[in-house]
Order: sequence, then C-alpha cells, then structure tokens
Amino acid sequence: MVYKENMLKTLQIEIVHPKAERILKELAAVELIRISKKESLRTRLGRLSRSIERHQEENGKPKPPSMEEITTEVKKVRAERHAKQKKG
Repeated sequence: MVYKENMLKTLQIEIVHPKAERILKELAAVELIRISKKESLRTRLGRLSRSIERHQEENGKPKPPSMEEITTEVKKVRAERHAKQKKG
C-alpha cells in the first residue's frame, strides 16, 4: 500500500469510552495520527486578526482606526451636529 501525503483528513471525534482515548494515544505515539486540542473561538479570531493586519502592512494598506480614534471622531461629529441644531 502506498501512502500519499496529500490524503490528510481532519476529523472531529467524540470519545465515549476510555479505551478509545488510550487507543488514539497509542496511534499518535507511532505517528499514525496527530492529536491537537481545539482552539477557542477567541484564539482563532485573534490569530486571524493578526494575520490580516500583517497582510495589510505587507501590502502598504493603512491599519484600521483604533477605538480611541473612532471615539474622537464620533464626539467631533456629534458636537458639530449639536452646534447646527442650536443655530437652526
């Protein structure tokens, strides 16, 4: 039997019996499978965000505004709107 490296698959497994976990660990020990812990959504989103920022920096695109910059701009627009309402 010929092993092809491009035939890798990822499966999500729910262990219902303790023996199954032992068997999986034995398979990992002889490098037939790899066991990895599932990342939390927060971790995955953080990694994605950093990847996007890195891509933008590499391509010369501006970084998105910070929360402080957004807050400052919102306050400025509200002040202008409030001033117009007082005049009108």
